Amino acid sequence: MTAFMVPRTEGVETKYIYGLMGVRGGGAGRLVLKDVRVPERYALNGINGGFDVFVRMMIPERLGTAAMTLGSVRPAIEIATRYTSRRKAFGLPIQSFQAVGFKVADSVMLLDAARSMVYSTCLAVDSRRAHPNRVRRLVSETKKFVTEAAWTIANNCMQVVGGIGYTNVYPLERIVRDIRLSMIWVGTNEIMQLIVQNEWYKEYLKVISKEDVRDVEADAPSADAEEEKVYE
Repeated sequence: MTAFMVPRTEGVETKYIYGLMGVRGGGAGRLVLKDVRVPERYALNGINGGFDVFVRMMIPERLGTAAMTLGSVRPAIEIATRYTSRRKAFGLPIQSFQAVGFKVADSVMLLDAARSMVYSTCLAVDSRRAHPNRVRRLVSETKKFVTEAAWTIANNCMQVVGGIGYTNVYPLERIVRDIRLSMIWVGTNEIMQLIVQNEWYKEYLKVISKEDVRDVEADAPSADAEEEKVYE
């Protein structure tokens, strides 16, 4: 597969950057600013306030990535469903074989779960009733779960279509390449995991653990054996 190149000008010298594995419609380039002076009145949130802007902008960036990833991977299921209902082996459509049909079924399940997660997180954001820290956790969870589910879906669909799915006769190979970036950009999924961890522990220790609800830990038959609960 031949890489395409995008010209970049730096001073009077033109250089090139190799193109992307996927998402080729987006293009790629490098922006270099040298000896740039910005008046203080143009600094967002004043000097050193850029991080606050970044944190706010990551909400639509990451949630938007999750939403558009759903749309990117949905056609893969439709292609795989059509193909496996028509392709025959041993006189039967290959959808009849559970090794094939179950992968399609799992993909549909993941897509429905991912779509539901996007909807519920969007509702939390739009309602303005959820605490900003909870919104940050939900958005991070959604970005990680949806993009990883989409990656599984794309690979499942290519697998059941078989070797022809690896060629450009079907767009599955493009979908696989495109989906891969979703787990990297606007914050890697490892960073999403870190955010979820941090925000969950803060929310539990400061809010949830102080709520007036039944202590389920006390349901254990030997819950009063405090000497057995060693924490250090």
